Amino acid sequence: MVSYSRQQARRSLVHTIRFRAVSQTATVLSYIVLVRAMQEHAFGVYNLFYSFIPIITTLASFGLEQTLRRYQPEYLRSDRTAASAWLVSFVRRARLASTITMLAAILLAWNLIAPHFKLQGYRVDFAIFGVLAVLSLQSIVLQLSLASHMQHHYSVGSVAIASVGKLFAYLAIALFATMTLRAAILADIGAYGAGYIFLFIVHRRLQKDVSPRLEASERRRLGRYALYNHLNDASSLLVYGQTDNFFIGAMLTPVAVATYAFYGKLVDMINNVTPQKLFDNIIQPLFFAIPAAEAKARLPRYFSLLIDLNLAWQLPALSFVIVYHAQIVQVLFAGKYIQHANLLPLALALSIVPSGMSVPISLVAQYHERAGLMLASEVFGLYQIGAMLVLIPLFGVYGAALSTGSFHALRNFWIWWQIRGTARWTNLRGVVTSALLIWGGVVIACSLLRSVMHPFSPVAQLAVGIVICAIGGLGYLRSAAISSSDRELLTGVMHGRERDALRWLGLTPRGQALTQSP
Repeated sequence: MVSYSRQQARRSLVHTIRFRAVSQTATVLSYIVLVRAMQEHAFGVYNLFYSFIPIITTLASFGLEQTLRRYQPEYLRSDRTAASAWLVSFVRRARLASTITMLAAILLAWNLIAPHFKLQGYRVDFAIFGVLAVLSLQSIVLQLSLASHMQHHYSVGSVAIASVGKLFAYLAIALFATMTLRAAILADIGAYGAGYIFLFIVHRRLQKDVSPRLEASERRRLGRYALYNHLNDASSLLVYGQTDNFFIGAMLTPVAVATYAFYGKLVDMINNVTPQKLFDNIIQPLFFAIPAAEAKARLPRYFSLLIDLNLAWQLPALSFVIVYHAQIVQVLFAGKYIQHANLLPLALALSIVPSGMSVPISLVAQYHERAGLMLASEVFGLYQIGAMLVLIPLFGVYGAALSTGSFHALRNFWIWWQIRGTARWTNLRGVVTSALLIWGGVVIACSLLRSVMHPFSPVAQLAVGIVICAIGGLGYLRSAAISSSDRELLTGVMHGRERDALRWLGLTPRGQALTQSP
């Protein structure tokens, strides 16, 4: 039986921090190498290829991953290991079949699709890319399963293997060959392949005997949930930022796609360090394993904690890029795409709602099995399509960012309004007050210092900004932006050797000794 205790959560947290640190560092370094070495047009096509993965994921999802994510923790908590194993086996086979079918359909229709996005002549490259898509989506299934077993040292470890593999492959190509589109795709296939082989071996050792079939009533329950989520996934295609690339590719050029994708990736890398992204495979099993009798009391606390912790990273990051966006691009990427550097703070500000608030909102809705509610929210996609068609011709890549950001804000507010009884942000006032005082002051101070330090190098300017934002961050963590409930939950899980770090950061309960449970 899998334990969802605080002790197990702590072990998973420690493993996740270690391997995420490796994977995120490797991802940043590999992206720097890729952007510097690849020509703009090839980089735009490369990102258009990756934009097909959300299409394959959503249109042929059949609610598979969502069903696995929702019900495997429930089965394991109740010691129904055979049912859990059957569900994983079924999802793996079904996802493989749906992915191959979608790839075949795209290749057959390539001559009709490619001209709209200036992709003529890239059919063979996309066929090779299809191998990467299969490896990526099969890896996600195994990662979700291992996470439900609280085996995060394996699930997150596989991500680190793939990220490090990409870095070494990119470095080898940049040093000894030319970073062409096909070379980058083959490097990615090798990296994802290494991660998948690792996952497959580990999961095969963990997998128990599979029961022949679930009971009819249970299959109907899973079927209803999967159907709603399939419709939800299929209609939520516009939720993925990569989908914007198709609008830009159709109305502008592949180079415009490269510019938008470049800044979108920078925003993604910033948001991937948020607690929600770092620990998503820990949060979800624990969240869905909450007994129904305790949900009314515990869900608002967890909901508030997730938002508060995310903003504790996103607000300092936003403050920093508001002031130093041009310097970041100049130093790390040799000034490539710097003419649109203002897109970085705009895109990051607009990403706060989808990356910081949509996950807690979706988790609460999914916990209550409100898949129909998620489906109904996709009607806001009509607004995004209209906004894209109007704003991209007027404002270019900035119009795409505004369209997507406003779409996410409207959609998530509507979902939250329907579940506001449980999805209560109990610390709203403390966060708003602290953010205005602390981060408003940091932006003003950094702007003044940047103007004074104009004769100095961009590296020196960035170093000063990092120090000021770090000081502001320590003050923010000690402020009312982190509630007493947040502090109690954190110290309840992180009660081992990391307690000194919590105390140094100011995250322990005020006026209380550090204990092992909240």
